[in-house]
Amino acid sequence: MTTENNDEPVYLVSDLLQTERQPDGCRKLLRELKVNVHDKTITIPESFITDFSSIPWFGRFLVRWSKVDIAGVVHDRLYATAEYTRCEADTIWRQTALAGECHANIFQAWIGWFFLRIGGWFAWKSKRNKKRRA
Repeated sequence: MTTENNDEPVYLVSDLLQTERQPDGCRKLLRELKVNVHDKTITIPESFITDFSSIPWFGRFLVRWSKVDIAGVVHDRLYATAEYTRCEADTIWRQTALAGECHANIFQAWIGWFFLRIGGWFAWKSKRNKKRRA
């Protein structure tokens, strides 16, 4: 993903993604990540925990993970905060997956989005229930 390119609908504003693997396999951000999506900056704070696994297990074999890691972090944050609707968050995942220099191909982005739409409701509902209990 390129930085500061106003010609793209999605671009990286901060430095590149840097994470640390946790004992449970999740990743912790070592520095803040900022992504501009259609002129709105989404900030993922340092220490945010992500599993990079936005796509349900049954669709993971079709999408190359190294091409959608930033999309997964942004999507995890949007699901955690509910700043956007589920549909908007899933669309932002697709747009982010297609952005930048090392992006997913169009098939991977659309098939990943399709699987998010099919299976993402479980994670969305789970995040909403956790917020209600807190």
